[in-house]
Amino acid sequence: MAYFNDTQFHPLHLVFLQLDYCYETRKSILTLLVVICGFAGSSSYAEDLPAKDVSSPASVDFGNDIEPLLSRYGCNSGGCHGKASGQNGFKLSLFGFDRDFDYEAIAKEARGRRLSQASPEGSLILRKAIGAVPHGGGARFSEDSEAYRLIQTWIANGAPASSPDAPVIVSLEVSPTQQSFTPGNNQQLTVRAKYSDGTLRDVTQQAEYSSNLDPVANVNADALVNATGQSGEAAIMVRYLNHVAVFRAMVPHGPQLSEIPNFLPNNYIDELAVEKWKNLGLHPSPLCDDSTFIRRVTIDLCGRLPTPDESRVFFYDSAANKREVLIDRLLESSDYPAFFAMRWGAILRNSRLAGAEQASFAFHNWIKDLIARNRPYDELVRGVVAAAGEWQDAPAINWYWQMRDDQLHQVTSDTAQVFLGVRLQCARCHHHPYERWSQEDYYGLAGFFARLGRKSFGQPPPYYSSSKPTTGEKNPLTGSVPEPKFPDGEYAKFTPEEDPRHALVDWMVKPENPFFSRVLVNRMWGHFLGRGLVDEIDDMRATNPAANEELLAALSQDFVDHKFDVKHIIRTIVNSRVYQLSSEPTEANQNDRQSFARFYARRLIAEVFHDAVDQACGTQTKFGGISDDARAVDLPNEGFGSYFLDTFDRPQRVSGCECERSSGATLAQVLLLANSDEIENKLADGSGRIAEFMKTEKTIPQKIEELYLAAFSRPPTVSELSKTVGYVETQEDKHKAFEDVLWTILNSKEFMFNH
Repeated sequence: MAYFNDTQFHPLHLVFLQLDYCYETRKSILTLLVVICGFAGSSSYAEDLPAKDVSSPASVDFGNDIEPLLSRYGCNSGGCHGKASGQNGFKLSLFGFDRDFDYEAIAKEARGRRLSQASPEGSLILRKAIGAVPHGGGARFSEDSEAYRLIQTWIANGAPASSPDAPVIVSLEVSPTQQSFTPGNNQQLTVRAKYSDGTLRDVTQQAEYSSNLDPVANVNADALVNATGQSGEAAIMVRYLNHVAVFRAMVPHGPQLSEIPNFLPNNYIDELAVEKWKNLGLHPSPLCDDSTFIRRVTIDLCGRLPTPDESRVFFYDSAANKREVLIDRLLESSDYPAFFAMRWGAILRNSRLAGAEQASFAFHNWIKDLIARNRPYDELVRGVVAAAGEWQDAPAINWYWQMRDDQLHQVTSDTAQVFLGVRLQCARCHHHPYERWSQEDYYGLAGFFARLGRKSFGQPPPYYSSSKPTTGEKNPLTGSVPEPKFPDGEYAKFTPEEDPRHALVDWMVKPENPFFSRVLVNRMWGHFLGRGLVDEIDDMRATNPAANEELLAALSQDFVDHKFDVKHIIRTIVNSRVYQLSSEPTEANQNDRQSFARFYARRLIAEVFHDAVDQACGTQTKFGGISDDARAVDLPNEGFGSYFLDTFDRPQRVSGCECERSSGATLAQVLLLANSDEIENKLADGSGRIAEFMKTEKTIPQKIEELYLAAFSRPPTVSELSKTVGYVETQEDKHKAFEDVLWTILNSKEFMFNH
């Protein structure tokens, strides 16, 4: 084959080199030049367009070699060319999940101006990447890098699209998969991609890396993991094209243990926790005392404080199983279903925003009744997901009504997140960046709701399963109405008489379903232990592994084995010694944030804290439109006006995510407790606890003890009693003095937290 050298350039060819025409146009022009000028080897030259003599250039495939570089160097990220509008007229698919789109954008869009086969090193895509010309993203790599060589070779080879026969990646492997570190140590990862033809390829330098916990372990662009000093466990996410893998970095809290002394497991939760603690070198805190336990478990099961009388009875009970008996009594009380109906009502968006007050009450009462009767969890899910009819007969249709403005997509997203623990929203527009979920999976799930019809009367109107699609939404992949497809499974066909939603629930509740039971037990664990085994509790994916995978799997299997009995799972969790540990950290576990070697104290949520203030003050807030004795946790929706609840972050029920609540403190909360008419009025209430004190013959120490029992579920210490009694005795206005003591209690951390 003949090649040009410096002495063979024709003036017309010099003009050609300055033009940024597309590949096909350049080939046609060069063919004409060959005919005019009579260059040797014309046919092959016009076909290959080499810029220099490359005797045997390596085969570079766009999909397998070039596309990964666009992700590694951030070109297709949401902040650059991957965002919806692109960047400076150049748009790529987000995270490189549309290979064909990206090829067209690079090689053919804008008349192919970004590539120059005649002079690959002069290609705009390379010159911008090395910073030779102005580039908003700055220099991404250097001329002597492997990335530069690959792109230059690909261009020199004619910038071909991926061959239809090119092998495709089927899985990603990281080696090692886990490692125990000491602070300051490091580990080099090796990442290999397995392809459809059975070959393995080292892609360590092309993959992307990130850590979910940098204070424990971070990772650089060359796959070197460093233990940064803090003990714990970090997950290192590895992403290459549309596949992910995870490396787990463990930095023990101390030397590995052969046993955990003075810890006798109550059930399998404790046994699996012990195995984890041994590997991490963690010694758990001791068990909490009785006063802490009765306050903790009453708040967690019933959303209220125990009464002083309940605390006294529990303290004086000498039975060895008194904690089990207390748990059973609370689970059978009316406060338990009321509290959990409120929690589920927020997750299921039971709101008055739709303007249907009666429907909101009906939905709340329906949830509460199912919980009170301990109906299996799958019955609640079927009642919600497959709801049909009028609200009087099927109150759960209020779930659909709340999401009517963007019904197909909100219902699809909420079903995935609430009941499967999959945050599928991003797959509406592009492949999930951290999981295997694609647009096909998203619109496949949406297909189960595409025939959901709504009649034109009622408030909210009746819903029904139509015989044909009722939505105008189209699947962008097919241009047609979404077809039902089971997540991570096959497409399904239904007759006009069938309701596809029942088939979806049938799939959900299969014992082998890897999502359904796991997200519920993780949600319950997060409620009682303050943090999910997977955190966040509804973001369950391979790149967000559980803190104790064996424990999560055991809880999930137990839930399935007991036919989705929620009370059984709750009883198992709160009877475990793990749940009953003290919240006081020890020197051995003070850095533990993941492994539950101590109880993680947490702020009371808005409704519970409101009721706790009422209980401590002996008052009853009156909410209009509901019975006078209703607590904040009894309210069926967010529409009952309360500055207190709103200040302490009552959710507005516009999302199915638990993250709508915030655990952070604000200045408004501090001011409300410290200097507001609302708190002052509760303290001075004529029928409140302090007013009743003044009518009794109890001594000052007895009254102080009553305040402590009401607020903390414990008597005051000797020091606390001495100081508070001394203060009250020195005050002329005893009524005001007791108000001051109670006000101090309400503003204490011990009162605001469940510990």
